[in-house]
Amino acid sequence: MKLHSQFDSISIVDQKLKPAHNLDSFAYTNALLTKLSETPILHFWMLQDTLILGMTDQRLPHLNDALNLLTQNQYHYFVRNSGGLSVISDDGVLNISLFIPASLPLTVDEAYAEMAELVQSAFPELTISTGEIVHSYCPGKFDLSVNGQKIGGISQRRNKNGSVIMLYLSINGNQPARGQLVANFYRAGIQTDENKWNFPYVWPDSMVNLADLVANLSIGETKQRVLNVFTQYQRSIFDETADFNEEVAVQRESMQHRQTKLESRRPI
Repeated sequence: MKLHSQFDSISIVDQKLKPAHNLDSFAYTNALLTKLSETPILHFWMLQDTLILGMTDQRLPHLNDALNLLTQNQYHYFVRNSGGLSVISDDGVLNISLFIPASLPLTVDEAYAEMAELVQSAFPELTISTGEIVHSYCPGKFDLSVNGQKIGGISQRRNKNGSVIMLYLSINGNQPARGQLVANFYRAGIQTDENKWNFPYVWPDSMVNLADLVANLSIGETKQRVLNVFTQYQRSIFDETADFNEEVAVQRESMQHRQTKLESRRPI
């Protein structure tokens, strides 16, 4: 479909957040979607050693034990304001969000396909497939994979202003260790209870880094490859106005409120 070929311009937001500001990753996402106008936005963001829980993860029967395991492994955590399941974000994982205004309408499936095509355009030397990788973490219909191993996952949100398509890409670092941590997280959270909510049984070797497929790939090069897809369009740094920053503050407070259940279960 390559809807991005219709863009005249695009605004860029690039963030690498400290653990104390982890919630800003989704506060910015929500604010950008709320204030989205006619200009598409590309949002890069990264966190340090963090497990991002989906809302369903709060139903783990032994959630406190699972959170204790994260603390023991020196991982931060928070719950995002959307469905899905846990994903890891660290110095080797790049999160990419593409905001598309309502004037360029997309169905749900078209939006997923748009992000998949963007990644394929950035990595033309790879054959990237779309489809659920069952034993990955946060498995979904629009997982991105190469040779049967997952490299990233896609989700989306939408409102009257448009849609945001969100992708995490495993670029480099110890991907098997990431998978093992998530596998252990669910093992600690389920234990011998019935898996009523179909939490994944994660196989660490079900996922792979892009750097294992593209030699010496870095986060910086990955960003540049994505930006190169938009080289024919006018690019600018997103203007954080006072009105926008007020919306970020509102969304940050909303995200903090969503952590209430986790706070009550947080290890002492």
